[in-house]
Amino acid sequence: MVKIHYSWVIAVAGMLGILVGLGFARFGYTPILEPMREGLGLSYTHMGLIASANFLGYVSFSLLGGYLASRYGGRKVAVYSLVLIGVTMILTGLVRSFEDALIARFLTGVGSAGVNVSFLGLVSSWFGKARRGLATGIMNAGSSIGIIIVGIVIPVVVLNFQDGWRVGWFLLGTAGIVIAAVSYVLVKDRPEKLGLKPVAAEEGQREVSIGMVYRTKTLLRLGLVYTLFGFSYIIFATFYSSHMVLQGYGIELAGGFWSMVGVLSMFSGPLWGTVSDKVGRNYGLATVYTLLGISFIAFGFSKDIVGLAAASIVAGITIFSIPTIVQAFCGDLVGAKAASAAIGFVTVFFGIGQMIGPSVGGYLADLTGSFMTSLTLAGVASIAGGILSLLVKGE
Repeated sequence: MVKIHYSWVIAVAGMLGILVGLGFARFGYTPILEPMREGLGLSYTHMGLIASANFLGYVSFSLLGGYLASRYGGRKVAVYSLVLIGVTMILTGLVRSFEDALIARFLTGVGSAGVNVSFLGLVSSWFGKARRGLATGIMNAGSSIGIIIVGIVIPVVVLNFQDGWRVGWFLLGTAGIVIAAVSYVLVKDRPEKLGLKPVAAEEGQREVSIGMVYRTKTLLRLGLVYTLFGFSYIIFATFYSSHMVLQGYGIELAGGFWSMVGVLSMFSGPLWGTVSDKVGRNYGLATVYTLLGISFIAFGFSKDIVGLAAASIVAGITIFSIPTIVQAFCGDLVGAKAASAAIGFVTVFFGIGQMIGPSVGGYLADLTGSFMTSLTLAGVASIAGGILSLLVKGE
């Protein structure tokens, strides 16, 4: 009987954490946006600002969350953050005003940051460099699974319940609390606590002190490039369903397409993470940034079902590869002990891009009456990220 190394249990636990922290907490907003907007009587600018509040919460806790996870252990930060997400998503289902929604989504963003930096920081403790891209991709597949679930479940809930968007938030929040309990049981901070070594452990692994993380020039350059991903992909993700609805397609078809993106994106992290293990992190980033940018522009200009499907397919097979490669790159640069701090540091830049993107995208949609301009801007930003990735070299 083949014995499974506990590192892979950590990878699966991380996948479940990311399922809630990003798949439900962030991407659940995409299919809920339209019925929530109508239920609260808000504009696309309002909905973009609510999304931006979520990302403000995310960026505000990324740095501190990464520091706390590196200093005190990722397990504690992950579990507390999952509980916060669960409670605040339930509260989002109870909001009655724009202001209430801003506060609830801000707090959910705080929890998402804690989940992301803590779980992904654990990868560097449990996996050596040769398997780090793959393991990070497995964890990030949780986002994809979340997209699949919300794309299928939320439209059904919205159509079959009065105030179905509220019921949707209640369901997602309850799931968050359940996964918090699972994480409490399964997650361990380091393999040494179980008498194990990391998978593909290597001798002489680079280790940087937590304090030095914030003075590492390569991390700064990586963070600046990561800003462009945060800005570009979140415009696509936030307004994906709304763009299809404005093109005359129903919410169920839009949800089905969004689930298709989720299915394909399950493989994007492991696939491109493994490619980056072989060819180098910067070349991997340049490739996927460029492909993703082309897909955003194509999606914005497409009106027929074939064009929308083709653009969605390309986006799906690349969209979650960028976080995977960036997070693995962080572990390469600083080592296991400071990995969460490094991920938290670059996530601040990512979060700034996310915070700006929905507001700009929503404003341009209200101004022009479509999402073509917003999605084109997202595509150009992503392609620029691909070019700049070539300037990021390992130290």
